[in-house]
Amino acid sequence: MGMKVTGVLIAAGIFMFAAAVVYGSPGGYDYGVTQQQAQASPDVKTQIKTAITHAGFAASGAALGYVQQHLGHTLNCIEGPKGKNFNASWGNVCEGQGSGILVDLKAAPGGAALMPDAEKADTMALAGLKTKNLDEAKTAAKGVADTLNGVLGKLK
Repeated sequence: MGMKVTGVLIAAGIFMFAAAVVYGSPGGYDYGVTQQQAQASPDVKTQIKTAITHAGFAASGAALGYVQQHLGHTLNCIEGPKGKNFNASWGNVCEGQGSGILVDLKAAPGGAALMPDAEKADTMALAGLKTKNLDEAKTAAKGVADTLNGVLGKLK
């Protein structure tokens, strides 16, 4: 009984510390950035990592709907909410991380030189979403993940 209560108290303490880090502490100590600051400063690397994760999910999918759902997540991360192919029904897994890889990469140090690769990933994601062939969609997803990994590796 005592161990269960101790575990709950430890978990509560961890949660409160994490909340203080994200939202700022009530005592006035600043342990990290506020939620508004995190959303205001786009992090293209975080968006790329999120897109790679979802492209990886798609590449390993066993059903076309699953593959296309995660390719949709990936495409939304690449283009951002103002992108011409952004589809809110897929969900925006990069929400709060920036304005989209294609948008934020232009402003990143050395990012302009990586735009052709990011655009290639966008084109592959679209192709994977348009096909009705599971293997083609998975191949496109793997290509997107590989291409974005290359972009991430070259990004300063």
